[in-house]
Amino acid sequence: MHEVFVNRASIAVSSESSTMITAKSLGSTLAVVATDPGARVAGIAQCVLPVTQGRQSKLPGVLEQMRDLFKHMIQKGASAQDMKIMLFGAATFIHEPKELALGVELYKRAVQALKKNGLILGGEHVGGPLNRSVSIEVGSPRARVILADKKEIFV
Repeated sequence: MHEVFVNRASIAVSSESSTMITAKSLGSTLAVVATDPGARVAGIAQCVLPVTQGRQSKLPGVLEQMRDLFKHMIQKGASAQDMKIMLFGAATFIHEPKELALGVELYKRAVQALKKNGLILGGEHVGGPLNRSVSIEVGSPRARVILADKKEIFV
């Protein structure tokens, strides 16, 4: 099994059998996972809120990352109507001021973008004071979430 790791503010897409795509230690970042098992294409975008300096952003926003993820999925043979889209991460922490609740903001923006484009959310494991990692194997309809205590959950 070949494993591809997705860094913050980046995406990874594969159509190669025996490939696992993984986003580790999400914290308040949001992993958008997409899979088209029939086309054997899977991908992850690990989204962060962009840091702005003046009017220039140093990182892509959630919408840009989601658009890039879906574009690369389709280029590899996935079909928009057959994609299963899932969200992971977006942790919230105790006594977190609203302006620092980055995970909440990322989640809201992603859900709004999906609704606006008529895409259905096929599963999620978000929020709470949890650090988690997520993996998707090319060809699989389910993602694997690994929590800090090594507990595994399939979505």
